[in-house]
Amino acid sequence: MRVAVLPMGNKLNFGVIFRLRSLLKNNKYDIVHTHGVRANLLGRLAALGTGLPVVTTVHSLLLKDYPHPLSRMLNFLSERLTRGLTARYIAVSNYLAAALIEEGVPREKISVVHNGMDREVSDGATAALYERLGLPEGTPLVATVGRLHRVKGHQYFIEAAALVLDRHPEARFLIMGSGPEKVFLEGLVGRLGLEGRVLFTGFVKDVEQYYHLFKVLVLSSLSEGLPLTVLEALASGTAVVATRVGGLPEVVQDGKTGLLVPPADAAALAAAINRVLENPVEAREMAALGKDFVAQNFSASRMAAGTLEVYQKVLGMV
Repeated sequence: MRVAVLPMGNKLNFGVIFRLRSLLKNNKYDIVHTHGVRANLLGRLAALGTGLPVVTTVHSLLLKDYPHPLSRMLNFLSERLTRGLTARYIAVSNYLAAALIEEGVPREKISVVHNGMDREVSDGATAALYERLGLPEGTPLVATVGRLHRVKGHQYFIEAAALVLDRHPEARFLIMGSGPEKVFLEGLVGRLGLEGRVLFTGFVKDVEQYYHLFKVLVLSSLSEGLPLTVLEALASGTAVVATRVGGLPEVVQDGKTGLLVPPADAAALAAAINRVLENPVEAREMAALGKDFVAQNFSASRMAAGTLEVYQKVLGMV
């Protein structure tokens, strides 16, 4: 497989459109597939005049991804003005498909292809993570994994940690990831007196090898498409607590494959985490059901087959 990389240098380097168009014209491509608002703009404009159809995958709600009003408006306009250049949309959850329809995209132009992952999730060296954190092996770990962005709701994870630690002072809460909210979140940890008990790990490579060490994986998001973090955690047999937003209920079935709580509700999040910590048998049962559910419904092979079917439809092969 050949891969061509076209560096942009900065967000406003739109000259890449002409380089991409040249690449498309001079090689035997059949489809342009875009992911993300900037990629949508560049890919759609580059495909103009080439005769190549554009497929766009939607992973999240645009309006939730850009909290700054000006950035949100510019990205919203670029998406709406070029939307007609996409031949077909792939939504990674039924929730996102419904959102596209509500925004005016014809139902017949949308296919739902759930995110998928390889079945096997490796277990890494247990001692390595505890050593890195400076914690004794066996310390109960409650973790959240994701970029430090407002949409991920880390504030509520931290506020929930304060409540859980009142009942489980031995637990430690891990925030795994990097992003623009780090300074604010570190300040919140300080104001709540949680230093040393809520730990920022920064970006962790191959994080999936550590899921099996967590008593519970928490996702406190305010909006989601269908996060791989939850699929990876369930595939590793880890209990999951998540917010009832976006496509999460399509994976986390409340009381069966995990626990769901309302978004922006630290008290409800803390109650669910306490339930997992205090009921290990129930937690193991939910994790086992979740592992089977992901294996049956969210494999990489199913995702690939669904994507291939979309390509075939766009090219008139089926």
